[in-house]
Amino acid sequence: MKKTIKVLKILVVIILLTVTFFMPNNTKIEAKTLRQLKEELAEKEQELANGQNEKRYTEEQIKEKRAGIDEIHNQMLQIGEDINDLTLEIEKLNEEIALKEEEIKKIVNYYQLSNGESAYLEYIFKANDYTDFIYRMAISEQLSNYNDKLISEYNNKIKENEQKKEELAKKKIELSEKQVSLQNELNSLGSQLGAIMDENVSLEDDIKKKKKMIDTYENTFNCKLDDDLNECSTGKVPLDTKFRRPTNYGKITSNYGWYDPYDNGYYTWHYGMDIGIGHGENVYSAANGKVAYITYRASCGGNMVYIHHNINGDRYTTGYFHLGEVYVNVGDIVTSDTVIGTVGGTKYYEWWDSCSTGAHLHFQFGYGNIPSQVGFYTAFASVSFDPRLLINFPGEGYWFWDRTSNY
Repeated sequence: MKKTIKVLKILVVIILLTVTFFMPNNTKIEAKTLRQLKEELAEKEQELANGQNEKRYTEEQIKEKRAGIDEIHNQMLQIGEDINDLTLEIEKLNEEIALKEEEIKKIVNYYQLSNGESAYLEYIFKANDYTDFIYRMAISEQLSNYNDKLISEYNNKIKENEQKKEELAKKKIELSEKQVSLQNELNSLGSQLGAIMDENVSLEDDIKKKKKMIDTYENTFNCKLDDDLNECSTGKVPLDTKFRRPTNYGKITSNYGWYDPYDNGYYTWHYGMDIGIGHGENVYSAANGKVAYITYRASCGGNMVYIHHNINGDRYTTGYFHLGEVYVNVGDIVTSDTVIGTVGGTKYYEWWDSCSTGAHLHFQFGYGNIPSQVGFYTAFASVSFDPRLLINFPGEGYWFWDRTSNY
């Protein structure tokens, strides 16, 4: 019995959580003023300025590292030439030693012969007299000693050159290691620069959208600095009682939730519903409303229209993505019969829309009419919910043939 009660309690908690999650709750969304929006713009512009300074600083560091790598490369080339010169000098010294050793050998042979019986022969055949013989012996000994000294100097020079070669080889290794270290730093700076540039591009896009949004609230909705944007921008949104399907016919190709868009086994969260339909077919506003924002030729989503709605006092925003043509402007009052654009999403016509796999409409819902939701897909996605909660659709893979019939 206790187990049954415990299970029932858990079921009640789950039901309450589910109801809380799926029930529209506009009170969670805080309204902003135009002043706050301008302050956000100023913060983004300051972030961009800081990012651009960081980009310049990083580029200077990259320039220094590259110069350092080039300098090390030149030093290594010079060391290679120096080692080659030392090698040639050592070879030359070895040749000199060989020649001197041959001369010493001849002198020694002569000296040895002079100390033997053949000394008399030298005396007889070459020396003019005994004094001349002694003189010749002294000169030979001096030459031998001189050559010995030269050989010793050559050997010392060879040893010194070999030591220089070792030092240069060691320095070359150190420079090579330093070059690798600088290259690693350069690679890291390159990655850092790429991240900074990506962030700057994102900030530039954010700033562009905020400027457009501010212009819309100032000139289209006539909002004042401290006006509640939710009130000044949606106070004139026409009332309606229900939503209708956004096209006259279509096939449900993807539901809200987890899906595999490219059939490659990689699942991602789908924040809307995909409706397969012929290219160029009409797309209607799902209910009476006011056009809040339009994005043209986004790299993922193509032409996108956002519309604010007031359904029985509850605020919603609908999004219509991958449009081929857009027939409305920001601030336009639309009805459920207004054709806001046409179906796009094909590679042939909408070549800029890179994440579309064919002609279809991505239809998305979000809670509230807050300005920060529109024009910023991640913000709009954060308040999205399943369109089936408010509109009747057939199951995935099935067709509908009008905008209102139940399935």
